Amino acid sequence: MSIKDFADKFVQAENLAWQKGDFSALEKLEDINVLYHTPPLPDQVGREAHKQYILGTRLAVSNLHQDWKYLAGDGNVFAMSYKMSALWTGPIPGMPPPTGKEIGSEFLFVFLLKDGKIVNAWAQGAMTGLT
Repeated sequence: MSIKDFADKFVQAENLAWQKGDFSALEKLEDINVLYHTPPLPDQVGREAHKQYILGTRLAVSNLHQDWKYLAGDGNVFAMSYKMSALWTGPIPGMPPPTGKEIGSEFLFVFLLKDGKIVNAWAQGAMTGLT
C-alpha cells in the first residue's frame, strides 16, 4: 500500500471515529503505544488515550466539520493539513471552559509509521474561539 493510500485510510478511520464513534478501522492503523503531540492539548499517549480524547470531545461539541488534505509523503512519513469547526458546549480535557461559541482549528500534521502503523503524530497550528 502506498503512503497516500495509507493516509486516505487514516482519514476514513478518523471520520468513522469522530462521526460515528466507531474505532475499529482506526485501531488497525495505530500502534497500541501511538503518541499524538497536539499542542495546546496535552499529549495523547497510547491508542486508548486517543480514543478517549475523541469520545470526550464528541460529547463537548456539536455541528462538527473536519477537513483533512494529504500534502506529501515518502517512505514511512506523511503530512496532512487539518481544519475543524464546531460549536463548543461542553468541557474538553486540557482546554479552558466552553464558551458556547464556534471554535476552529487549522493544523499541519506529520505522521510517522513503523511496521505499517502510526507510532507518532506531531501537530502544529492554531485554535480559535477558545475565549
